Amino acid sequence: MNNLLVGNGINIQFNKTDYTSQQIVLRILKNCDRDDFPSHIIVNFPYLLKNYIGQLYLESRKIILGDYDNYTFGSAEKNSLVSFKKQYTDKINMLRITDIGFEDYYLIHDLVCHKMKVYNPEQFYIRESMKVAYLYSIYNDRKINQLYKNYPRLFIEFLIKFDNIFTTNYDSNIELATGKEIFHIHGQFDKKSDVYITSSFRNQLPDAPIKEIDVDENYFYLYSNAMTTHCGAYKEFQLKQHSQANSCVEKMALAYNTDSKIKQEVDAWTHNTNTLTANLGYAIQLKASNSSLTFTDNYHFD
Repeated sequence: MNNLLVGNGINIQFNKTDYTSQQIVLRILKNCDRDDFPSHIIVNFPYLLKNYIGQLYLESRKIILGDYDNYTFGSAEKNSLVSFKKQYTDKINMLRITDIGFEDYYLIHDLVCHKMKVYNPEQFYIRESMKVAYLYSIYNDRKINQLYKNYPRLFIEFLIKFDNIFTTNYDSNIELATGKEIFHIHGQFDKKSDVYITSSFRNQLPDAPIKEIDVDENYFYLYSNAMTTHCGAYKEFQLKQHSQANSCVEKMALAYNTDSKIKQEVDAWTHNTNTLTANLGYAIQLKASNSSLTFTDNYHFD
């Protein structure tokens, strides 16, 4: 088996300006001034997002100088902070807002929230707005999926020779160029996240997220399963969570159908005031009655 792994470098190779980290961040800021900015999806008042990113940037020097060392939660954030300092310390006197990779802005956001005592759901909602603005910038009015037209014939022939091609990109350029199935490790623009699919296992639970969401298909890619976080540990957690949830629910459903005591206990969970416990009970009941139900896993981690 011949396997190939590619990332954003392949996009920069065929468009040396539009998909660099600097241009993606700059486009986020410029997009906030557009008349057609999808504020109904990202944020009601785009200038708030633009101002917030500017405020995060102003905190970056303080982070580099150690002022936020005591505001990390867990080893993942500590490791991200070490990497952040290592990457930007030498640039501290010349650091521009576009010099900071956008995923690093998630780290700054989390640290600022810890310091200012901003907790979930507000911390999560703000981060989600940042994430969707990031995806909107990368997609670049559909231009991202036109890069394959610049691929030379010999490069396409090179790609076709591989048995499996894995990518950390969200775009569809390689499949458009080769006609091959491409494995997107970090998700892709043309596959929706579970919470936006009406028929998904998640949306068959009583508190189905889709009930509260009015999906605008004109911006389908903003509802995608594209994954973006500030550290590898968080990415790995997201990559594994679907398969781990499926394994747990499958085992519990088997026990539910074969052990009356477990069935009685699981049924009681559905009346629990804790939403997570209640949802687990409902999920096990559904799985017990329909073994084909699974939480979608499109990240090809294994």
